[in-house]
Amino acid sequence: MLGKLDWAAIPLEEPIPLIAAVVVFLGMIGVAAWITRRGWWSYLWHEWITSVDHKRIGVMYIVLAVLMLLRGFVDAIMMRTHQTATLFGEGYLPPDHYDQIFSAHGTIMIFFAAMPFVIGLMNFVVPLQLGVRDVAFPTLNSVGFWLTASGALLVNMSLVIGEFARTGWLPYAPLSELEYSPGVGVDYYLWAIQISGVGTLVTGVNLVTTILKMRAPGMGYLRMPIFCWTSLASCILIVAAFPILTATLAMLTLDRYLASTSSPMTPAATR
Repeated sequence: MLGKLDWAAIPLEEPIPLIAAVVVFLGMIGVAAWITRRGWWSYLWHEWITSVDHKRIGVMYIVLAVLMLLRGFVDAIMMRTHQTATLFGEGYLPPDHYDQIFSAHGTIMIFFAAMPFVIGLMNFVVPLQLGVRDVAFPTLNSVGFWLTASGALLVNMSLVIGEFARTGWLPYAPLSELEYSPGVGVDYYLWAIQISGVGTLVTGVNLVTTILKMRAPGMGYLRMPIFCWTSLASCILIVAAFPILTATLAMLTLDRYLASTSSPMTPAATR
């Protein structure tokens, strides 16, 4: 984003995202008022928001995944009802808005619903099955969750302030380059996935270290439950794949912000 957003980024001419934003905002105010009336802010801050307990962090991962699953489900319903409406006319979603919902749906379901749900289960179950009190790096575990939640927040903000990527949830170049996607949509995607990707990577390192180095006395590899083995395999894949994903997105970010490479379609490359 970095200076690209102004008041024109709020889609005042599109009622659907504005109504959705107002409903979510009123819901958040209602929840905040209910928590205030109950006097739970101190409890939530000390016992959940700043907690480094692996069970509480696992629960928060799962709650985030369920919320994002509902958001992705709403996107799916909007896309299918729009496609049904096109049988009798033009549908109710503008083309650019439909493309944003399509991209956001895939991004949310993979990176902010499926992955947080599985990581939440790993956080909750693995230390209990290994017979240890917590993961290897409890504070890093909390940091990983809040980085993932920050990425999810960016994706949800994008459909109200600015726009989301219209490139699909795999923003292939050159469609995702600045020449073909000049708005802030791809930027939202890049920052959201990079921030949450760092959180997922540190969580993967954390769980791999926990499984390899913090098992209870007498628990060898052949005695580990099968869920610990599947968690170890999944986290090794995370540690192997996410640095590549982060580096690739960082190069695309440099392309968009600093023009580090020239697209094959640009006049500079054809001369």
